[in-house]
Amino acid sequence: MARRHLIALGLALAGPLASGQAPLAPEDLFERISPSVWVVRTFDAAGRPHMQGSAVAIGPGQLVTNCHVLRQAKSLTVGRENVSYGATLEHPDPERDLCQIKVANFTAPPVAIAPVDALRVGARVYAIGAPRGLETTLSDGLLSGLRRNAQGQLDAIQITVPLSSGSSGGGLFDAQGRLIGITTFGLRESQNLNFALPAAWIAEVPERAQAAIAARSTVKAGSDVARAAAPTGDRVFEYRLTDRLTGLTQPVVLRLDRVDGENLVFNQGTRIERKGGGLVSFTQALGGEFDQASPPEGWISKPPEAGQTWTLQYDRRVDARNILMKLTAVASEDSPITIGQRTLPTVRVQFRGYTHRGNSGFYNAAPYLATAWYSPDLGRIVRFEAKARGSSPNASVFHIDERLELIDIRSE
Repeated sequence: MARRHLIALGLALAGPLASGQAPLAPEDLFERISPSVWVVRTFDAAGRPHMQGSAVAIGPGQLVTNCHVLRQAKSLTVGRENVSYGATLEHPDPERDLCQIKVANFTAPPVAIAPVDALRVGARVYAIGAPRGLETTLSDGLLSGLRRNAQGQLDAIQITVPLSSGSSGGGLFDAQGRLIGITTFGLRESQNLNFALPAAWIAEVPERAQAAIAARSTVKAGSDVARAAAPTGDRVFEYRLTDRLTGLTQPVVLRLDRVDGENLVFNQGTRIERKGGGLVSFTQALGGEFDQASPPEGWISKPPEAGQTWTLQYDRRVDARNILMKLTAVASEDSPITIGQRTLPTVRVQFRGYTHRGNSGFYNAAPYLATAWYSPDLGRIVRFEAKARGSSPNASVFHIDERLELIDIRSE
């Protein structure tokens, strides 16, 4: 499958939209490319609308979108105008936030993909997507930067094209109508700083997804051999993640599948914690900043005592970028927190220091403040808040203001 997909993409690169072709007029580009861009709608277990984004046709019955568009989805469709198709996830690459979906009897024309060496800062580029649910919207701007990691590899395409909610997963095209990126996110409270993921990554999605599945299968096989006890009592911990910059919220549900010795295995092995709050591993950063910037052993690896202090210095690799942290933690008693019918004593731990988002080194490090409320009764964090705002040489401005809070505990 991965090899056939790579061949198909290679043919697309060698197709009629050759690099020497003259630029298209915007109206001609839209007429040619827009049939390849569709709206993705996701639904919860009860069939209620959950999230909406965009997707681009890359082959027969195949489209690509951002994985965060599909987060927590129980079902999904792709559609435009009065046509809608049921769709399924085929190849997830959450580390790069690219997911390939498949649709039966789907014949939308696949796009041609431009090679990386065709990207030029200052070039006119065009985005087609469904911002705020407005189908097949065309917008334009400039390719304003090529952001690279410490190894010199392309991490993101910076653009001045306006992006809004619903643009995620849409297509970014050059003046010849070739796909150069998947529109992903913009930085709020900044002057038109928006980003797309390199389209060249699409060819690698099937292989990377299969490798991730194989790695998870290895972990599961090892766990099956280990002594496993069926968990009882509290098994489902439902959190709510709030982006306080936008007001958007989303559920984060952790379901305890089994207990392997001192390890708690959640969500079919995609998250493993230690009793008392320590973190072993996770493959999906469902909790936003709580997961993405987490210390290797978790924000609180063992029950803290009031008055305790400690320091943390570490780095993480998330979505092909580095997150570096230098923090000092201070624990103190705090007021109880009520969750449903339970009132839980808490210890508050405040983390102060600096963070850098981008290449290695603490250039332009930004002040960072996070607070975690830990419940000794549950052995886990029940509320987490984080704030930071700064810039870095390769990622420009970032602004974080998030809250993750436990809202429900149940046995099933």
